[in-house]
Amino acid sequence: MADHHEVIDAAIAEIDRVRKLLSKIKVRQIRNSEHRDVLKATALSWFRNHRGHLVHAIPSNVLAAIDGPYRSILDATERDSARGTYTTAAKEAKLALVKARTEVLVAVPVQRTTEATPDFSTLASDPEMQAILARRWEECARCLTASAPLAATVMMGGLLEALFVSRANKLSNKAILFASTSAPIDPKTKKPLDLRQWTLAPYIDVGHDLKWISRSAKDIAVILRDYRNYVHPEKERSHGVVLSLDDATMFWEVTKTLSRELLSMKGAT
Repeated sequence: MADHHEVIDAAIAEIDRVRKLLSKIKVRQIRNSEHRDVLKATALSWFRNHRGHLVHAIPSNVLAAIDGPYRSILDATERDSARGTYTTAAKEAKLALVKARTEVLVAVPVQRTTEATPDFSTLASDPEMQAILARRWEECARCLTASAPLAATVMMGGLLEALFVSRANKLSNKAILFASTSAPIDPKTKKPLDLRQWTLAPYIDVGHDLKWISRSAKDIAVILRDYRNYVHPEKERSHGVVLSLDDATMFWEVTKTLSRELLSMKGAT
């Protein structure tokens, strides 16, 4: 599973670079040979490198949805095509790749586990924080019972962030957090951000660096984090993604697995 995620993430990184390049080009038609070479190389990278690793991992209709925009990019490089042609194709490729990443996750069998609220005392010595974590856990479960998948997924992201924060607060030496290569950097000072400014994304990356969570748990946590962000209406509209109850149920199993790994207190302390 991790290999497939890495392939898709590499393709997404490439198409993001193309989209950034296109945003800087102001002419209506792309005639610059260097720009066209970059666009062509990106499309060929999909067909020659990434696609072969995924052909048996995702449904054929999802694969075809990715092929289409890359083929459009490749065809467009054979002539002086409009920048808008590339921009549209690159956006469609990104959306199709994100959907494929979800399909890879869904393809992994998820074992249903107990719904019982864990004992959070290993992470949080403060009874008030223990109560907060317990309430969030129980609210996730209630959202699922009420068939509210988006609300459930948003709550799961909040629960995980709270668990990571609690895990970080247990450290006797917090310097190891800032020493991680994944620690978020302040663009102005070029120093690691204060912990109060960390979000779920760096906690996931740093947590994996410190061996709090496994590689497979990290890969799935990243997808849960992305889906939590569909709480923003414009993102949901532009991506055309609607969370189903099956999606949220699967994410709940993922959340419980991540919670158990964090509660085990493995890794750097």
